[in-house]
Amino acid sequence: MASRDASGTPHLTLPFDAAAATRLGWTLGDAITDDGTRTARLRRIGGTVRGAVHDVGGATVVLVRTPAGRERYYELPTHDVESALTAAVERGFRRVEDAPDAAHA
Repeated sequence: MASRDASGTPHLTLPFDAAAATRLGWTLGDAITDDGTRTARLRRIGGTVRGAVHDVGGATVVLVRTPAGRERYYELPTHDVESALTAAVERGFRRVEDAPDAAHA
C-alpha cells in the first residue's frame, strides 16, 4: 500500500525507511552497482515494486524498480545488507531467487 505525504501525493512502498536513505542519481547508482555486487533481489508481496540490494564497499545501495519500470537508487550508509533485508521483509517484500540466466533485478 502506498503512503501519502502532506500534499496527498502517493509514494511507493520502499523496502527501507526513506528518511534514512540518500537518493542517488541514476548515472551514479548504475555505475556503482554495475560490477556484480548484487546480493539479493526483492519483490513486493502483492505488488509490482521490485528491488535489488547491493553491497558497495561498506555501504548498501538499493535499486528500486517502480511499477512503471523506472529505476531509482538509494544509499543506506548505516545499514549492512542483512539489516536492509530484514527491513525489507518487515515492509512486505520477499527475497526472490535469480533465474539461471537473469541479468540485474
